[in-house]
Amino acid sequence: MADYIYIDNLAKKGKIGISRLVFEEIVSEAIRDLPNVEESSKRLFKGLKFSLNRPVRATIRNGVAHIWVALEIKKGIDEKQLLDQLDKNIHAALNEVTEQVPYDVEFKIEKRY
Repeated sequence: MADYIYIDNLAKKGKIGISRLVFEEIVSEAIRDLPNVEESSKRLFKGLKFSLNRPVRATIRNGVAHIWVALEIKKGIDEKQLLDQLDKNIHAALNEVTEQVPYDVEFKIEKRY
């Protein structure tokens, strides 16, 4: 498992390394911009790569960033509409910063009562 994805810099005189931690921070910032959504920190999610203090987790394999996001939403919020907006925010943020780096994002949603 790699810790960086390398891309050509704008001057074409070398490569720039983007860390998996950068992907995690970009996604966390995109989540903080939405109302009624919080990063989940309740428990470890079975079968997924979430930990108690890292609700956004990224790994890099074969040049692709794989991102897992655990979220808590308020009861009564339209989950599909919220996921569409969240997906749009995350993709816009990642595309703005990382240009054309391949990535995928997976969500785990928990509703708060």
